[in-house]
Amino acid sequence: MTGQISDEIMMKHLAGGDKKAAGVLYDRYYKQVYGYFVRMTSDTEMSRDLTQNVFLKILKYSNSWKEDKVFAYWLFRIARNILIDHYNESRKSFITEDILEVGSQYQPESGAEMDAKESYDFLMEAMKQLPPGYRELIELNRFQGFSYKEIAVTIASNENAVKVKTFRAIQKLKEIYTKIMIE
Repeated sequence: MTGQISDEIMMKHLAGGDKKAAGVLYDRYYKQVYGYFVRMTSDTEMSRDLTQNVFLKILKYSNSWKEDKVFAYWLFRIARNILIDHYNESRKSFITEDILEVGSQYQPESGAEMDAKESYDFLMEAMKQLPPGYRELIELNRFQGFSYKEIAVTIASNENAVKVKTFRAIQKLKEIYTKIMIE
C-alpha cells in the first residue's frame, strides 16, 4: 500500500483552502490532460495553454466540486468543456495541417524501434483524420483508460451509446489507418 491520499480527499483539502493540494493534483494529472489536448488538437503550444486553463478552473471552482463525484471524471469534463469553448471561440476546425511532434527528439536505434515509431506516427495521423467525437471517445477509452460507464458520465451520455460509438470510432480508425499504411 502506498499511503497516497486520494484525489477526492485532495479536492476536499483544496476546497478548504489548502493550495498545496492543487500542486499535488497538478503533478498527478498534468501529463494526462496535456496528452488529451495534444491528441485532440495536434497543437502542442495550444495544448499547454488549454491544460493550464483546466488547472486554473479547478482552483477557481474547487468549492463547486461535489464530494460524491470521482475527481478524474470532473477533471476531464472541465477539459472537454475548455476544448469545446476553445473551438467555439476560434471557429477552428479540429483537423489541422500541423504535424504532431510527439517523439521528434527521439532517434530510434533498431529496426523494431523505427517500425514502432512509424506505426505510432501512422496511428496519430489516422487519429487526426477522425471526426472530433470519435477521436474523443478513443482518447478517453484507449489513452486515458476510462471505462464505457466512466466516459458516459464524463460526456453526459449513456453507457450503451458510448459502447456503440466507441466501436464505430475504432472501426473508422482502423479503416483510416489501413488507408494510410497502404499509401
